[in-house]
Amino acid sequence: MVNTRILSEEFEYVEPKTVEEALDFLATYGEKAKVIAGGTDLLVQMKMGKIHPKCVVNISRIPALRYLIKERGLRIGSLTTFRDLERSQVIKERYTALYEAARSVSSVQIKSMGTVGGNLCNASPAADAAPPLIVFGGMVKLAEKGHETILRLDEFFVGPGEPLLSPTEMLVEIQVPEVTGNVGSAFLKLGRVSADLAKVSCAVAIERKDNVCGSCGIALGSVAERPMRALRAEEMMTGESFKKELAEKVAEKASEEIRPITDVRSTDWYRKEVSKVLVRDALHLAWKRAGGT
Repeated sequence: MVNTRILSEEFEYVEPKTVEEALDFLATYGEKAKVIAGGTDLLVQMKMGKIHPKCVVNISRIPALRYLIKERGLRIGSLTTFRDLERSQVIKERYTALYEAARSVSSVQIKSMGTVGGNLCNASPAADAAPPLIVFGGMVKLAEKGHETILRLDEFFVGPGEPLLSPTEMLVEIQVPEVTGNVGSAFLKLGRVSADLAKVSCAVAIERKDNVCGSCGIALGSVAERPMRALRAEEMMTGESFKKELAEKVAEKASEEIRPITDVRSTDWYRKEVSKVLVRDALHLAWKRAGGT
């Protein structure tokens, strides 16, 4: 029988107008419920028969979850779209890696529908928003009825499709510390075609103090079971004078930390080789944007 990709299973559909109402539905239905925002991930999985929710909670009609506020850093509502990020001058100038990640999303239609919260909650190792938010020290605010939790984003991902999110919780906000001083960042991504998920993605943020790297964040996507930081590579860079030879060594170290697999998009060997190139190039680009040469 041919899979027509049509939703054939029956499920209850609810459309809360407030966060509190959405949390009430999640508390009632628990594991039987799935939250939908832009639908660019959930609907695909439902049509492919990978998930079978008994209740779909559509939060897209909650205006209180769509905002982008610069307030001692960034506060990003979970319904903020990639198009919203791409259009923000603040993000383009101060959080450049996040801007470039938003710009890299496949099409205007997906950018306009796909939400940052949905991208993170899908917990794909290839999530475009994850590497830049990780290098900027991003955190997520999770809410359930009567309780809120704040987690570092690099702690939020457990495994492929597994966020650290209980069935009664909902991601409501992404918080990003303020970028101060001479900080440059970059996001690079390689896919089979422009509309595809990344084979490898990389984000780098560097704080420059004269000719020394005061701090460095390096995060990669599609190279492990979850988006990950290259901690040992970061340590090699921090406190050192920026040189071409150092960038090569740091990129090599990052490629040793990753845990790629072979799948339909690429081989593990290719991902290791490409990660060296992307990390090296992102280091140079971030350093230059921080005021280096």
